[in-house]
Order: sequence, then structure tokens, then C-alpha cells
Amino acid sequence: MKTKFVLLAVLVLGLSSCDLITERKIWDISPVIFTVQVADANGADLLNQDNQNAIDTSLIKAVYRGVEYKCKKDPYAVMTKYYAPHFFGLQLSKHYMNGNYMLQFGEFDGAKSYSNEELTILWGDGTSDKIKFNRKFRWRINGDPDSSEEWFLNGKKVSARLIKIVK
Repeated sequence: MKTKFVLLAVLVLGLSSCDLITERKIWDISPVIFTVQVADANGADLLNQDNQNAIDTSLIKAVYRGVEYKCKKDPYAVMTKYYAPHFFGLQLSKHYMNGNYMLQFGEFDGAKSYSNEELTILWGDGTSDKIKFNRKFRWRINGDPDSSEEWFLNGKKVSARLIKIVK
């Protein structure tokens, strides 16, 4: 009888230590970032200070929710496995693959919904552009994330997160 009790105790202990859910998913949701590339009619990168007629990036500002942000250079950041959104304001970055310069504004939590979020970029020459986005985010019943986005440049819908402006 003592042996049966010990075996039963070992069996209960063994079964109770098993996780009933065999697949647990951990999701890292990409943050939302306004990303803008600026070129002239010939395709020259106007944010690259080495190009003729480049925009003086020290004069570029962004206005978001009534707060003005000056453009700063992309700081080096150490990446870890877990990536939490970090708001850095407006910064000038160089694309690691194609070498094009771009303005980025953010980061915003990718696991949230946003409605009519608007950013105005002041180019320093008296002109400006307005970028707006809507994002719907939800968790599906199976635990997967689901999102959809709409992006607008000066009131016109654009096809992607990367906003390309020709000046």
C-alpha cells in the first residue's frame, strides 16, 4: 500500500508539473515610426548633405500634438532581444542597406490603436508637409496580433509606411 501511495504521489507530482498549454507565443510588436525620404525630381536624396541643393537638416522640425521637435542625428543604440518602443522625437538616419537618408519620428507603441495621429514637418524654408496615420490593433482569439494601417500625405492616401516626398 505504501508503494502505491508513493507511486501515486510521484505521478501526481509529475503531471502537475507539466504545462497544459503546449505552445506559448511571445510576440514582439514592431513600433510605429513616421519615416520620410525626400528627393528632387531627378531622384537625388535631398537629406544627404553631400548632394547639391540638399535641405539644411538643422532647420527641419516636426510638430506633433502641439510640441515642436528639432531634427537630430541618429544616435547609436544597442539592441537587445526584447525591444520596447523608445520615443526619440525627430531624427535623421541613414538606411543601413541602400544608404539613403531619411527622417524618422517616433517610436510609438505598436501594440496600440491610433486614430488620426498627425505630424507636420517644417522644412525650414517656409514650406511644410502633413503626415497622418490610423492604426487598428487587436489580439485575435488564437492569441495572434492583427493590425491594419492607413497613411496619408497632405490629405492623400499613400500605399506604405515609408513616405516619399518629391520637392
